Order: sequence, then structure tokens, then C-alpha cells
Amino acid sequence: MLLFKQQYKVNTTNTHTIAPKKSNPYLTLFFSCFLAVSFWSCSAVKTKAYFIPTLHSLHKTNQNYSYDSLRALVARLNPDIIAVEIRPEDMGEDSSYLKQNYPFEMRMMRYWFPNAALKGFDWLGSDIEGKLIPANYWKEISAIKQWEKAKNADSVYSKRSAACSPLSNERTQLLQRLSLQELLSSKDAELTRQFYQCLSEALKGSIHERVLNFYDQRNEKILVNLKQILRENKGKRIVILTGDDHYILLQDKLRHSSLF
Repeated sequence: MLLFKQQYKVNTTNTHTIAPKKSNPYLTLFFSCFLAVSFWSCSAVKTKAYFIPTLHSLHKTNQNYSYDSLRALVARLNPDIIAVEIRPEDMGEDSSYLKQNYPFEMRMMRYWFPNAALKGFDWLGSDIEGKLIPANYWKEISAIKQWEKAKNADSVYSKRSAACSPLSNERTQLLQRLSLQELLSSKDAELTRQFYQCLSEALKGSIHERVLNFYDQRNEKILVNLKQILRENKGKRIVILTGDDHYILLQDKLRHSSLF
């Protein structure tokens, strides 16, 4: 495309043609750079990230937010990439291995949406980081499971923690019956934050604080991994699926688009 059209001035009283003026090299460079930047800005596609809280096994009984309704929502969003609550190092493992370690909706995404690229972001402990999860891990090895059992077996702190149960029970009732749209505008987030605050106060100063410290560390690791996925996939449509607890504690730390 011609940016300038050279003009020739003809002197009617003189047979000589006036030579065109030399173009300014700095002006030409300016317009070339301007067009290049403009083209890049117009052609760049904005990343669209959608953050969806899931219910894990409660999808089985919640008729208003079932596995089918979750699948339909993801299909409507038509993502290029689906980020799931599975460790990155486990993404290539077979269905039997994934079934032992991850929620149904997370491991089914590869079958429901075979054309989307899947990315894992979960973290389950430094002891198995970069390694496969042993078959007996959750029952016999997992530190967090042992710590949770110790907390529940401690009569003093078990009683203190029980004071937080009404918050958990009220929240569970919401998770069992509300649709996703209703859940997002409900007291779910408020109840969740109140529950963890109550638990923090109940366990303060005890060895059982390590349980909450692990939860916090896991959320921090998940956040780092999610930010990396977003950073490495600019311009893509990305759906992020994570359990409702993680969603509530991380939603304000990630830029994402409205679902409804």
C-alpha cells in the first residue's frame, strides 16, 4: 500500500519537469513503526479466563448443579484450554491412577472435551512433588491426612473445632441444592471465610495449626501454577476448574471473566 503519492509539477512555459522532493527518512520510519504497532495492537487477542467452582462428589446429588450442568457450562464457554485440579506431573497418567487421586469432574474433562488442551495446577505436598503418588499414600503416608486425624483425635482441640461446625453445616446445605448461579450470589463465600477464621482461632497456638498452614501453602502453590498457565497462554480462552473452597479463597487474586 502506498503511503504517499509523489506529485510532479509541470511548468507550462518550460519543458523541464521539476524533480520530486526527496522523502524525509525519519518521517518514513515513523509511519512504518506506527503501522507496525497499530497492526500488532489490533491483531492481539485478549485472554479470556473463566473461573468455575466445582463441588466434587456433591455434583452427584445436587440436581441443580450436576456433572451434566457443569459439562454444559464448559461446552458453552468453548475453551481452548481447561485447567484442572490435578498436579502437572500427573496429567499424563492413566485413568486408574487418576481415579485413586482426583475428583471425577477433573479427570473426565479429557474425555468430555478432547479438543481442548488440559493443564494441571494442583499441589499435594512437597514430599511427592515431581513424583508419582504411591498407591497407599492417602491412608498410610500423607502428612496432611495424618495431621487431620491427630487433630480429630485430640479431645481438647476437637471440641474447640466443633464450634465451627454450624458454619460448615449451613454451607453444605447450600452446596447440596443451589445452582452454580445461585451459589455464586449466596452466602457460600461468607460462610467459608467465617469457617476458616473460626478454625484458625480454635487451633491457634497448638500443633494443629500445621493443618491450616498446609491448606494455605496449597492455595499459594495453586495460585502460582494458575498464574503461570495464564501467562503462558495469552490470547486463549481458558476455563479454570477448582473446588469451591479454593475458588472462594483465590477468586480475588486472579483476573477472570463473569460466567453469567
